[in-house]
Amino acid sequence: MSPVAKLPSNSVLAEAGADCRRESQLFAETLDPVFRTTMATPERLDDFRASLATYFMGPALFFAAEMLGTTYRFARDPGRIARSGLDLIFVQVTLDGSDMRTVNGETMLVEAGDISLFDLSRPMQAETQHCRNLTLVLPRHLLFGKDAQTDALHGLLLKRSTSTARLIGSHLRALFADLTDITPDEAPAIVTATANLVSNLVAPQIAERSLPSPTVRGAVLMEIRRYIEQSLALPDLGPEHLCKVFGLSRASLYRLFEPIGGVTDHIRSRRLRAAFDMLVDERKRTVGEIAYACGFSDISAFSRAFRHQFGMSPREVREMGERGPLALGSAEKQAAASVHDWLRIVSAL
Repeated sequence: MSPVAKLPSNSVLAEAGADCRRESQLFAETLDPVFRTTMATPERLDDFRASLATYFMGPALFFAAEMLGTTYRFARDPGRIARSGLDLIFVQVTLDGSDMRTVNGETMLVEAGDISLFDLSRPMQAETQHCRNLTLVLPRHLLFGKDAQTDALHGLLLKRSTSTARLIGSHLRALFADLTDITPDEAPAIVTATANLVSNLVAPQIAERSLPSPTVRGAVLMEIRRYIEQSLALPDLGPEHLCKVFGLSRASLYRLFEPIGGVTDHIRSRRLRAAFDMLVDERKRTVGEIAYACGFSDISAFSRAFRHQFGMSPREVREMGERGPLALGSAEKQAAASVHDWLRIVSAL
């Protein structure tokens, strides 16, 4: 009898010991597509512990995290939102401890037993010194079809005293307890059932929730960013092309991209990122072919821009023969890069 298939998973643990600094960096790197993660130097190293277990459930991810012994800061700003391209919703139960979270200009205390939801297409910050939590990472469409509803999810906090929080929290705890027994074939149905449960329970709260500010600009930016990802090979992809496709003036387009460094720089960085992935994945294609496929007509200009972006030439990356910028070191970093791949897969569903 063949062994039962298990969910793909990845674990990172940083604690007192000779490898503490490297393990701490790996913890932050694993979360890098989601948050810029910083950790203060612990006053007592024996009290320090940072762990993250990730389970790939097909149409979702499940995170189990623990942060102890120092101050942890997590930030998701407009630049990271654009660079990562993740269009996901986090549903999180805090098991122990607390964190201070800033969303939409409002700071709130998230305590043990609370349920919080946030949208990765919008900014947020959090800080904690002691926290354990479980997080279900879902593609937007599994929760609600209407943009207004998913907009209202961002920053929603359900306190532990409510029945809604207790029901969602109990379900996430039970799901975590069963993760090692769930098979990849079973996972999609379980994810869909969980998303339906969350949607039905939070629907009354988001129906009553008034948004602090309109989010039309953010939605338009996300739509343009998706178009850019699909059109990197177009030689004329640039401000003029985007203005024609989306019916925008140059001034309007520039205002949309100003918070994330400008539209021209965004297109160039996404082309270079695509070229990097192709260099390590598509071994049969030449550097010139890859440059052309990513919208670069001048190989020399491509090589200069590539070296400036990644600190190495296209040929050096090709010779590495490994996956992703975080995979250029140890096997552990390669495992961290797999978490990034899972996030991109779920976001694309």
